[in-house]
Amino acid sequence: MMRVSWATEPGSPDRPNEDFVVAAPGAVVVLDGCSLPLGTDLGCVHGTAWYARRLGTRLLSRLLDDPAVPVAENGGDPLRSALAESIADVAAGHADTCDLRHPNTPAATVVALRVRGDAVEYLVLADSSLVLHTLGRLEVVTKPMARTYAAADPAAAQRAITGVVPLTGLNRAALLTDGATRLADRFGINDWRELVHLLEEYGPAALIERTREAELTDPDGRRWPRGKRHDDATVAFCTF
Repeated sequence: MMRVSWATEPGSPDRPNEDFVVAAPGAVVVLDGCSLPLGTDLGCVHGTAWYARRLGTRLLSRLLDDPAVPVAENGGDPLRSALAESIADVAAGHADTCDLRHPNTPAATVVALRVRGDAVEYLVLADSSLVLHTLGRLEVVTKPMARTYAAADPAAAQRAITGVVPLTGLNRAALLTDGATRLADRFGINDWRELVHLLEEYGPAALIERTREAELTDPDGRRWPRGKRHDDATVAFCTF
């Protein structure tokens, strides 16, 4: 059994939250829409928040609809295929109204996880993070890369990191956008193990709250240089 709790908060009240989280029994998806300054021409009438919502819900649907074939018998890479098909779905849904070749067309990072039989499959595209806590071991999966991660090209899915871990021995997993990993990877206030402990003891909302508190001690980014004082922050925390 997998239990999921989550929290998400925009970085600014002046713009919509471009992160997105969605879960169902046995699967969870977290996306971080690529933010650009307000007023930037995206070539898209819908915007980045719309894109993240559409891609997230389509990916979750495909993860749930995919037959529960044991991973060893599947032969291919089902999560990359599911993401590629989802990107194609979203692109087809607004190709008539938007310029999908525009260099600023909406894009997003993706982290996805699902339970299949006695295994857990995962996918990580770009600089959001997946933390896997197994017996005595902590693994952080992330892949910083250029902005062209998941806009309108299904081939972007082939750049994702995918993997499988046995369900037996997996204690916890955390899916985090980069606005929610700052305490560990940018500020150095906590290490990853402490971050997981914080999530276990106090929950995802507390992690975001502590991140905001730290950001306010350095509002101008002098101690911790960063593009934005606050970023959209999203955490999904899974226990098994």
